[in-house]
Amino acid sequence: MKQKLFLVAAILWTLGIFIGCSLPGKDLPPVDLFDHFDKVVHFTFFFVFAILWLGIRFPSLEGTKGWVLVVILSFSYGFFLEWYQINFVPGRSWDVWDGIADGVGGSFGCLFASKLYLWTNKLQ
Repeated sequence: MKQKLFLVAAILWTLGIFIGCSLPGKDLPPVDLFDHFDKVVHFTFFFVFAILWLGIRFPSLEGTKGWVLVVILSFSYGFFLEWYQINFVPGRSWDVWDGIADGVGGSFGCLFASKLYLWTNKLQ
């Protein structure tokens, strides 16, 4: 049951990221709390992305294999979205640093998730 919940949450989160990246530039609210705030947003979205996908715990992807796959997916999905935006979303552009922030967020999400899941398994 818990795995199904993680799967549904991971799919919805991934779709939510896609929908957010599909909004035309003019439809985005101007948020400028500090320089490069958008990189924090990218990092956070993919931090959660990694935690949710690792939470599914596919038996064949336990341990390092799952971690590596989710990091690769974070970078790949992040750079795919950048390509998608520049080619198909009006008012959006390619930003290599957004793709890097996505991948780094996914990497840190994997680190966090591996420690969190290891800790929660010890409690059971």
